[in-house]
Amino acid sequence: MKYIIDGYNLMHQIEQLRGKRLRGQREGLIRLLELAQEKNRGLKDLSVVFDGPGGISAPRLRSKIKIIFSRGESADKKIKEILEGSSFTRDIGVVSDDRQIRCDVRSLGAKKISTEEFLQKINSSCRKQDAFKLDADAARNINQELEQIWLNQ
Repeated sequence: MKYIIDGYNLMHQIEQLRGKRLRGQREGLIRLLELAQEKNRGLKDLSVVFDGPGGISAPRLRSKIKIIFSRGESADKKIKEILEGSSFTRDIGVVSDDRQIRCDVRSLGAKKISTEEFLQKINSSCRKQDAFKLDADAARNINQELEQIWLNQ
């Protein structure tokens, strides 16, 4: 399944991202989604739509997440345009709690997924002990990278 995520809608539901500058919140969300992708093969096709013209740091070379900025229109409108341009909307899940986009998603044949449901999916895949094991070097690298993100914000 392909997932289209209302970036700010999901971001504001993650307590660990609160209190950071906007750029830090966006980067933290993308990093969280990258980690979830590494642990759950069902999350391989993720697109995150943010309102606005841009402003996230340079995309990570290894990242498989498509980042879309709405550039002059709302993220909801951009998500709807993406769905309208897709031929197999039943294979797309849209992550948002916004009432209007959830109605649009349903009318276009895609699957509506609440932010809570999506976060549970991420958390359950992260809890599976055998799904992903870090060696000491990988854990240290992730901690250093996250520390840099938080300290620079």
